[in-house]
Amino acid sequence: MKTFTTTAAVLVIATIMSFNAMAESKVNKSIILNKSINKGNATVAIGKDNLASTGSINIKDSKVNKSIILNKSINKGNATVAIGEYNTASTGSITIE
Repeated sequence: MKTFTTTAAVLVIATIMSFNAMAESKVNKSIILNKSINKGNATVAIGKDNLASTGSINIKDSKVNKSIILNKSINKGNATVAIGEYNTASTGSITIE
């Protein structure tokens, strides 16, 4: 299990990558910031069990404690489409499962 205890670790990850997946992690006393800028992008998921994300942060099966979550993404002219069963397509979002 990964542990993020400093604000800088999550901020660096969030700003370098437009798509993040933090699975089975601990995020303590941190800031999770999505500050992506998406212009003219298309995010499409087609078929069974697919995921398509643009400018998104996905946190799954993780513990987020005493943290600040900010979504400051800018989305212009984007199309987000999910086709089929159990598909997800997201643009400029933060998903915590």
